[in-house]
Parts: sequence; structure tokens; C-alpha cells
Amino acid sequence: MERGRSKSSWRVVAEEPPNGGHWQRQSFWVLALDDARQQNRWVRVQRYYTASTAAQIASDIRSSHRRPLDTLRVRGILPGELWTARWGADEKCPPGSFSIWIKFVGYQK
Repeated sequence: MERGRSKSSWRVVAEEPPNGGHWQRQSFWVLALDDARQQNRWVRVQRYYTASTAAQIASDIRSSHRRPLDTLRVRGILPGELWTARWGADEKCPPGSFSIWIKFVGYQK
């Protein structure tokens, strides 16, 4: 290794990405909300949560139309969208785990 170069400088090279279409982070929730918009009915989110986390996420989704989107714990809700959400446990949940069900309602008037 050359003197004056850190080990990390061998793993990365400073360079700008190529120009192209708009890039959006495709997190789990961005993709889940996209899928739910297409369904137009109640859908179960395919992840399990603790009771407190499930309750908080469901609450965030339900109240998303009243809050700044950048304060939500869930990414992927678009401006003006109305959602409803419920959380709970059923026979599909492992013991001590909870599911979240979501439904796209429409847009604010």
C-alpha cells in the first residue's frame, strides 16, 4: 500500500453516478404501500412486529394525512393519500408477534 493512503481508499473510488431516471429508494414499506394501492382492499403486511411497534406503525399510517410525511416511521406514503390500518395477532402470527393490515382509502379532497 502506498504511504499516505488509507485502507478504505482501496475499497471505494470518488465518482458521480451516471445520469438517468429518477432514483427512489425501494424500501420494504415503499414497495408494500405500492402493492396495497393496487389491491384496493385490506392486505396483510408480510412482517411481524412487537405489540408496541405494530400499534405505532398502524397509528402513523392512519394519521399520515394529518402529519408531515418526513416525520412518519413509514416511508412510501404520498402527499394527500388517506390510509387506514389495523394491527393484531391471529393464527398466522408467531407467539408474541403481531401483524399489520393496511388499506388505501383514497385521496384528500
